[in-house]
Amino acid sequence: MSKKYLYIIIGILVLVIIGFATHEKTVTLVMKKKEDGTTVDFGTLKKKNTSSKNYTFKYVNDMHDTLKVYGVLDGCDCTKSMVKEGIYHRNDTIKIETNYNPNKYNDKGLTVKQIFLVTNKTVSKFDTIYPLTLKGIVE
Repeated sequence: MSKKYLYIIIGILVLVIIGFATHEKTVTLVMKKKEDGTTVDFGTLKKKNTSSKNYTFKYVNDMHDTLKVYGVLDGCDCTKSMVKEGIYHRNDTIKIETNYNPNKYNDKGLTVKQIFLVTNKTVSKFDTIYPLTLKGIVE
């Protein structure tokens, strides 16, 4: 089994352990040289007033001359994330578009969701996987 697939499996297991996350509004977040990923707390989300929320994360490649992005992994069906796959050069910005649907499951109370940017080079303590965490309270 290749190293890439091993990290994908580990990422999925981490998602199962961490649970569900929420967010309330569109946010742009620039991440640089964080060793353990980025956590965004979106506060309280009123489930009855929200069908879905969109977020944009931005990762600036300031660590490698070239970085290949294979895609993004969602932790569950309530988040849908997209990233343009391909080669990014130094100082290029990688945009990760994420949509969260708090009504997909019976999310209630403190909720944590995680998605993973999958690359070909070390970008975090998880090696080729950069974790992005969304958390908040769902009412």
